[in-house]
Amino acid sequence: MVNSYHPTGGSIGKGMNGKGDPGGPPRKPALATEQENPRTLFWKTLQRLVLIYFVPVLLLAIFFQWQYRNLIRSSDQAHLEVIAEQQATTFDLFIRERLVNLANILKDPSFEGTGLEAELPAILETLQAASPAFVDLGFVSRNGLMTRYSGPIQFEEVVDYGEESWFRTLSSGDRTSVLTEIYRGFRDQPHFTIAVRDERGGRVLRAALSPESLSDYLASLEGANEVHAAIVNPAGVLQVTRGTLGEALDPSDFVVPANPEMGFVSAGENGSPPFAYAWLHQAPWALVVTDATDGSRGGFFSNPDPSVWVIPVVFFFLGIGILVRARQVVGTQVATEQQQAELSGQLVQAAKLASVGELAAGIAHEINNPLAVIAEEVGLLQDSLDPTLDHDEDEPIDLSEHLEAIHEAVFRCRDITRKLLTFVRRTEVKIEPHFIRDILDEVLEVMLANELALANIEVVPRYDLAIPEILTDRNQLIQVFVNLVKNAMDAMPTGGVLIVTTKRIYDRALISIRDTGHGMTKEQMEKVFLPFFTTKEPGKGTGLGLSISNTIIQNFGGELFVESVPEKGTEFTVELPLAPAARYHGGESDVRRREG
Repeated sequence: MVNSYHPTGGSIGKGMNGKGDPGGPPRKPALATEQENPRTLFWKTLQRLVLIYFVPVLLLAIFFQWQYRNLIRSSDQAHLEVIAEQQATTFDLFIRERLVNLANILKDPSFEGTGLEAELPAILETLQAASPAFVDLGFVSRNGLMTRYSGPIQFEEVVDYGEESWFRTLSSGDRTSVLTEIYRGFRDQPHFTIAVRDERGGRVLRAALSPESLSDYLASLEGANEVHAAIVNPAGVLQVTRGTLGEALDPSDFVVPANPEMGFVSAGENGSPPFAYAWLHQAPWALVVTDATDGSRGGFFSNPDPSVWVIPVVFFFLGIGILVRARQVVGTQVATEQQQAELSGQLVQAAKLASVGELAAGIAHEINNPLAVIAEEVGLLQDSLDPTLDHDEDEPIDLSEHLEAIHEAVFRCRDITRKLLTFVRRTEVKIEPHFIRDILDEVLEVMLANELALANIEVVPRYDLAIPEILTDRNQLIQVFVNLVKNAMDAMPTGGVLIVTTKRIYDRALISIRDTGHGMTKEQMEKVFLPFFTTKEPGKGTGLGLSISNTIIQNFGGELFVESVPEKGTEFTVELPLAPAARYHGGESDVRRREG
């Protein structure tokens, strides 16, 4: 195709300036800013350079710093979880070893008699050699009375553990060993009770574990220098601690979830710092750890790494570069604008002269023809009235024929001036809702039906009935369609097919009129909307029809497009908004006021 039309992608082939405006000076270049002084131009350029170069780098720096902090935070979290898991596993193993120590004593074959009971101090000494956590040791009978005891406390009377929860748990037979939470008990000192039951005789071997020894053992575990560690029960009461997180038997802020068995709890929950936890298997306790580095890792300004300061240095030099570049751009732009202003003034003046000359030439050409007819007929009448010339008295001159020719020439001049006025000024409009298909039917089936039939042209309507009514001026739109259809008829002198299509694209209505005529070349399409340009034979057209149609459609807020293939046909497409045209929102009085 010579030209193409894309309704949703802008207009193509609408005239000399791309908008169907045949005349008028060219637009001023975008860089021409006479109203802006160099200072204003400098600040605008500086802002533009900052947005283009500085802001993206700043956003990238913020993004990478945010990612870096998240990475450090995630790394710290994972590190705490690993330490909590390792320490919980090790502490579990320590408790299990203490239970095995007591169980091995009960499994000794000599325990059937009383030999071991007599050697209880020696047994306690052996246990303390294995682990200093053992404080004392005692045998408890089936009824809960402690029959033998070795330790630092001297009880004045027999101790009865029959009502203690740990003893009842062992006596029930559900478990063979138990480890209590920290409590004061008969000795009135914080301690843990660890006990195992002899499945053969039913007697119980119990021992007390020192909280201080357990705390020292907790402090000796791997990673203890990086974290604050403590052991809490499900209620959050401290069982084992080094004092940094509180004292034993004190309530803590750690609320450890029952599931999963290990994990991480963020800051802000119950006022506690972020902590990792892992539940023990040998006791219903959880080991919790918090960061002992006071969050010094991952900070932007707290990081002593000198590479952190590379970003501020880069921003400093980038700012200087932007400032220098802004001054250079403004200087170059001001000089360029001065040159363009001079060239633009010359181009505007040349365009005005060219437009006036082209319009004047077109008017002169169109009016000269009927004026020549008038001059010729008047000359003949003058000759017929000249007595010096011989006249055939038998053949009188028929004045009516000459006067008719003069009359037609005068009215042709009037028609040219009327069309010219229609082209350069708006007429009164009557905006009302109309269906596009009704207007097309009136043009094709009423006004031009006979002409189309005589010209042997087949009309193929393809209407989209879903197009709603549009607000428009019926008479002017009829004038547009009549012009387009008549042009199509002139392009098909031996007959053809005229396809009229309507469709809707978003909020626009498209009406295309396609013929199967001789088409137009690219050069002809570039001038098709110019006033007085026509592809018809001399005397068959003024060249104002398409110019007037284009002006009418633009006044309605629409556009007129053309595409054509030589020897195959031409298609004109009218694009109109479904909403009221913006130019007519003020009403007819507003239109008349603008015309005046």
